[in-house]
Amino acid sequence: MTRLIRSELLKLRTTNMWWIFLLTSLVFTGLAIWINIEQTDSELTNNYTAYPHGDPPPGMTEDQRAEFEANQRQFQQEEEARVAKAHAAGQLAKYAANIYTSGQFFGLLLVMLLAILVITNEFYHQTATATFLATPKRTRVIAAKLITASLAGVLFWLITTAISIGVGVLYFGAEGLTNSLGHWTAQQAVLLNLLVYVLWAVFGIGVGVLIRSQIGATITAAVLYTVGTWAAVLFLTLIHELVIKKDWVLESAVYIPPLASSHVVGGLATQLGDTDLPPRWAGALVLIVWAVGLGTIGTLITRKRDIA
Repeated sequence: MTRLIRSELLKLRTTNMWWIFLLTSLVFTGLAIWINIEQTDSELTNNYTAYPHGDPPPGMTEDQRAEFEANQRQFQQEEEARVAKAHAAGQLAKYAANIYTSGQFFGLLLVMLLAILVITNEFYHQTATATFLATPKRTRVIAAKLITASLAGVLFWLITTAISIGVGVLYFGAEGLTNSLGHWTAQQAVLLNLLVYVLWAVFGIGVGVLIRSQIGATITAAVLYTVGTWAAVLFLTLIHELVIKKDWVLESAVYIPPLASSHVVGGLATQLGDTDLPPRWAGALVLIVWAVGLGTIGTLITRKRDIA
């Protein structure tokens, strides 16, 4: 088995796509870090003190002036309460978790596409027959490819997470805030994100087995992941607003793999608003079920399929 894994790693290293995908992932991670820090900064900023609120316009009556000043005081109190809540340890940990898992959306897509290439390259370059003749037990070959793709997922996670945490720690330090690295909320998000990267690598192998065409598999996976994800959010939101105004409609988003991935690191709550979502481990469980299902189906198909 070790020889098979080494062989698969060699095949992966001798292609240009893995480092092209990795560089692309780093670009998206950098963009996501910037966006997440900007969002966090806006949440932590007191808009009453940060921006001039002005004096009452001239020509106001006494009643209008009193109402204007009352509104200003109310705005000041609301901002102070909001900022105090944002600076609480638990809320800071949520902001940190969001920053430390930056770039997850496109990172997972690229890991899945790389895993698809790991399996479809065999069919594209017509080396599948030779591979399975050299190793008649096809389950071992698929297992080696699953492990190889998973290791690639770990590499993507490790590099993007190291960059995200490094930049995040610098940001929180510059703001005089705790970096929340010792808080379980942030730790859980980072660790579960590792699991998510591995599981999406497994998804990629499963998709590559089901759709042997390299172009067909990559396009199908990319479209379903990107367009399908936002279409699912829009569909569930419309159903909730117009037809079935029950919380379970929005909560069902957790069963959709890309949204389950977002939920694992706490991002789905931001997308869906004030919704009572299941715990994060439920999103991880959904992904595990999907991964096991696709991996099992892919292995069974490969064992029975006429490769030639």
